[in-house]
Amino acid sequence: MRSLGERLNLLRKKLINIRCGPGAAILPAEVTRIHMDFALRLKGGHMGARKFWREYLPRLKYHNPSIPMIVNRHDQNQLPPTMTIYLRKAEAAPASSSSSSEPIAQPSSSRTNLSKAQPPTADERVVHIDMANKHSSHILEFFMAETRAVPLQPTNEEIAEMQALETLRKNAEVDRERVRLLRLEKKKEEDMLKRARAAGGMAEQEEV
Repeated sequence: MRSLGERLNLLRKKLINIRCGPGAAILPAEVTRIHMDFALRLKGGHMGARKFWREYLPRLKYHNPSIPMIVNRHDQNQLPPTMTIYLRKAEAAPASSSSSSEPIAQPSSSRTNLSKAQPPTADERVVHIDMANKHSSHILEFFMAETRAVPLQPTNEEIAEMQALETLRKNAEVDRERVRLLRLEKKKEEDMLKRARAAGGMAEQEEV
């Protein structure tokens, strides 16, 4: 069982990883929602889409909590993995400036193909990114270019925290190796004692 300190450092690492790194960006007001569609299994070129979902989408969601990001997974690997980006048309007024506009009801993410991409509204246009056989980092490049998202650089405090966590990780590796060697040495001593006792017992039997 992990100690309280270990669990606290693990939580700190998870928090800093979701705040900083590729995908940490602010999306412009024109982006209204994002939809990802890919298969549960990796064959057929779905690996990049899955890695984007796991590695980059959490950071995008963390820094853009008001933008719906729906993920639809399924078992149809013959279908190409696709990202649909919904953008407000240039001539459409921002939703925040219209008192009569109401937020569009969004489906929950699904792993059973129940949250397919919806058609755009009259005030939206869509951009599709074909994610088939693309590396997750390349998908991110396409996404950043299409949305004109603004990447976020870590602050000095965040850099200091990452360095501190890295130091803790290295120290923990040194401690684990030291404990491993101590256990190995102890086991060797125990084995030597067992052999010595066994040899002593055999000598006593021979004397009898």
